[in-house]
Amino acid sequence: MAAFRFRLGSVLRHRERKREDRRVELRAIEQAKNNLIAEIDGFERSFAGQRREMEGQEGKVLSIAELKLGADFSQRLLERIRERRAALVAVEQRAAAKREELLQADREVKSLEQLRGKLKERHRLEEDREEQKLLDEVGQRRTLGVERGKKLPHGE
Repeated sequence: MAAFRFRLGSVLRHRERKREDRRVELRAIEQAKNNLIAEIDGFERSFAGQRREMEGQEGKVLSIAELKLGADFSQRLLERIRERRAALVAVEQRAAAKREELLQADREVKSLEQLRGKLKERHRLEEDREEQKLLDEVGQRRTLGVERGKKLPHGE
């Protein structure tokens, strides 16, 4: 009996590699997203610390240079937070697009796997039919041989 051979195996392997590439790309984007979130959190903590420090200075006489430095630092932190949030939005959009690509790649692989399963089952059924046909033929030959009074060789 002939073994089952899926002729689209190379296409399936290609699609599986493509799907794995999409997964790796999505993981990289998710890591970049997590890094941006950590950066934003760090800037927000710094800003909150600066704010507490400035509030702690209430009632004290500060020089204009100290006030200007504190305000400049706070302003720069707020700018960085805004920049990182804008970058985060862009990364989240890329992640959503990459998830869609991964979903499509999953569908492509699954459709070929289902086709392979159907073809394999069809092949198995055909093999079973051929085997049954052979067994029926052997049984008929024996029956005909016995009816005619002939002895059949043991190997048939």
